[in-house]
Amino acid sequence: MPKFVLTGVGGGIGGIAADYALEIAKPDDKFVFTSTSLSKLPAGKVDGWKAKGVEVAEANYDDPASLAKVFEGADAVAFISTWALGQRPKQAANVIEAAKTAGVKRICYTSFIGAGLGNDSEEARQRDVATIPFLPQDHVKTERLIRASGLDWNIQRDYLYQDNCAAFFSQSWKYCGDRWLNNTHGKRGAYVAREDCGRVFGALLVGRAPPNTCYTITGPEAVTDRELFDYMNSVSGYKAEFVDWTDDELATWWRERGLPDDAINGDFSKLPMKLCIPDLLCCGQMVAEGHMEEVTDAVEKLTGRKPLGFKENFTKYEQLFPRND
Repeated sequence: MPKFVLTGVGGGIGGIAADYALEIAKPDDKFVFTSTSLSKLPAGKVDGWKAKGVEVAEANYDDPASLAKVFEGADAVAFISTWALGQRPKQAANVIEAAKTAGVKRICYTSFIGAGLGNDSEEARQRDVATIPFLPQDHVKTERLIRASGLDWNIQRDYLYQDNCAAFFSQSWKYCGDRWLNNTHGKRGAYVAREDCGRVFGALLVGRAPPNTCYTITGPEAVTDRELFDYMNSVSGYKAEFVDWTDDELATWWRERGLPDDAINGDFSKLPMKLCIPDLLCCGQMVAEGHMEEVTDAVEKLTGRKPLGFKENFTKYEQLFPRND
């Protein structure tokens, strides 16, 4: 009876991965789903999982003892990168050590595009992580830890989410004077639906991919931010301006309004988004530097479903699109 442990089921990726893993599971598969706090999970969701024989428990990447307890006897463990920028490699080290102690055979991880810049060749592995764009840096370090662990592994490198453009970035446009201040410079990116990333993760957990393989998870087409902007505004009727700026111009404008450089200790209370300066800049840089141009078939290969296009995915966010007063 194979045992699979999926951590972080309270998040957007983890919850989808949990449901999809159960959907494609074999009759004798056993599952443990964990969250940092069960009280934060919808009661109906937890009850539904338990009704299907799932053990639901609390575990925390910062508490190795809690991880070792739920990992005992597991064939595979899946963990999801957190929002704790700079602290994620330490959290990963805790997960890996707990998995090894518990006798886990295989580990799965949600990484990010760009991590290959520090891992996909011997030359890349010698590269100073500080020379890699900001957002992949923690993922480069974590992938290195996984590869050095001696465990079998599966890694997915997700592109930036379509969902963030609709539900996150758009919330700053009114604050910016009815403008999207942008630094992608007209380059295209194959943004991916978070929903597809979650299903891929569930598929990797239950063994739909050979061990020691890495997949790039993309949407079905490469589009510009201007196309996303124009589409959302065509739906909402919002009148706004798309502004292309340099990284320095964008950083200066936001710093003058108090956006911090530190995601952990910064004060976001008077700002429209909780995104530090390096994070904000790097989202555009990853597109502008061409890291998200490639379209892959990984979603369909691993889940049997074609990836969602942004128009289809955005239907769930239409009520969030900005509108003129």
